[in-house]
Amino acid sequence: MEMQLQWKCWLMFLIGLSSYSSAYRILFMGPFPAPSHWLWLEHFQRDLLRQGHHVTSVNNHPTKQPHENLTEIIISPSFDIPKHFPKKNIFTMQFASDFQNLQLWWTIGLMTTEHAFKDPKVQKLIASQDDHYDLVILEQFFHEAFLMFGKKFNCPVVTIGTMGYADNMDHAMGILTPWSVIPHLLLSHTDQMTFSQRAYNAYISLYDAVMRRWFYLPKMQELAEKYFQGVIAGPLPHVHDLERNISLMLINSHRSVDLPRPSMPGLIDVGGAHIQPAKQLPDDLQAFLDKATHGVVYFSLGSYMKSTDMPPEKTALILKAFGQLKQQVIWKYENDSVGELPPNVLIRKWMPQNDILAHPNVKLFITHGGIFGTQEGIYWGVPMLCIPLYGDQHRNTIKSVREGYARSLVFSKLTVDDLVRNIETLIYEPQYKKSALEVSQRFRDNPMHPLTEATFWIEYIMRHRGARHLKSQGAFLPLYQYLLLDILGCVLLGAFLAIWLPWKMLKRAHRWWIKGEASSKLNESKKRL
Repeated sequence: MEMQLQWKCWLMFLIGLSSYSSAYRILFMGPFPAPSHWLWLEHFQRDLLRQGHHVTSVNNHPTKQPHENLTEIIISPSFDIPKHFPKKNIFTMQFASDFQNLQLWWTIGLMTTEHAFKDPKVQKLIASQDDHYDLVILEQFFHEAFLMFGKKFNCPVVTIGTMGYADNMDHAMGILTPWSVIPHLLLSHTDQMTFSQRAYNAYISLYDAVMRRWFYLPKMQELAEKYFQGVIAGPLPHVHDLERNISLMLINSHRSVDLPRPSMPGLIDVGGAHIQPAKQLPDDLQAFLDKATHGVVYFSLGSYMKSTDMPPEKTALILKAFGQLKQQVIWKYENDSVGELPPNVLIRKWMPQNDILAHPNVKLFITHGGIFGTQEGIYWGVPMLCIPLYGDQHRNTIKSVREGYARSLVFSKLTVDDLVRNIETLIYEPQYKKSALEVSQRFRDNPMHPLTEATFWIEYIMRHRGARHLKSQGAFLPLYQYLLLDILGCVLLGAFLAIWLPWKMLKRAHRWWIKGEASSKLNESKKRL
């Protein structure tokens, strides 16, 4: 008995030793200050901690779940987005052009990147000489100068794209995005575009590619040189080259709802990675939902946009519409009071959204069309009324409407009648719920949970030291070689020479023949004379 106990102790020790030896040191960086981005990214961080890895996390939001293997570097104070881009303006951003949105993203990216670099704790990390990491993980969201940490620590880089695919991700992995069938990130076209849609898609995609490469990335390079010069031995690489050396990209996309597109082994879809089984709701919310005999409408504008920032007349309009419904309403409203609250409406500053949407009595989700909330609504099979405001929300909304489980309204044109009519249509017409359940079934049909798959590939990159075998050399080819323009040039030159040389020779031979004929005639004339 004692012998068996000793063997068990040794076995547990060896298992623990094996687990310890396979633990890696990871630098996890989420410099963008929007809470929704970090809420999503933190799921990946927690899963890596569960696997026993040591994580140093650079972000704006201290964790609520401390872990012995977690070291946090909190960017403080966080970049104040509302100060530079007032939230009240967002309610009019639906009228911004695609080009203005691109410029806005680039501007925010440059500002938030430099803000993070100015933090003394981040500067200490940049200057550190003793730290060692096996991997850098970075959010793929306009912070390319942070790729320099991969160079500093001489380790592979994995990025996580919160907004889905963008053309520059394809380029970094060795794919030239086919603009004929793949719409730009900002556009909501299908892969069956009309001539005018293809023309506009090509125009904005080309504008994005050129301006990004020759305007935006050079500014990112300036930031990288400003804060890393002298810290890394030798000349600093260009962020464009660092981008092409990213080992793996985890993309917030899902084959069930996003368009098919060319891919590479280093591009992995992980849409829905943040969705977990529903937890027990707080007692008051559980009772409110359970007692809703006509069902519940859930309304939220996400974690960044706040309902309290809406113009007062819109708030009053929405309350009036909610008061006309048979259903109970749960509204994420970031204040304790909202004027005259109808008896069927419950407000809370914070809501466990995933757990609410999982309740069978939830009949409708009113949303701004953010990608994370949209995916949660899809997963739980809840029809949606989308009121998009900015960024990718318009694209997400149109895709949802096209799939048949959503309707949309324009915020600036909201009326009580329109709001009530659309809510009742979505609840009482069965095709919307049917479509929502069909798409939900597709969304759930995965070989493994997306978060599990993401962790596998992250560990794969570390096990194989960057997994260079997954990288296409197309990422490093000049455009003329990628498109075989040099080969085409040689073929055209050869074809030209094959035609021109014989023609030239024939022309010269003809000239000689004519000259010979003339000489013969001249000689004959001389003889006669």
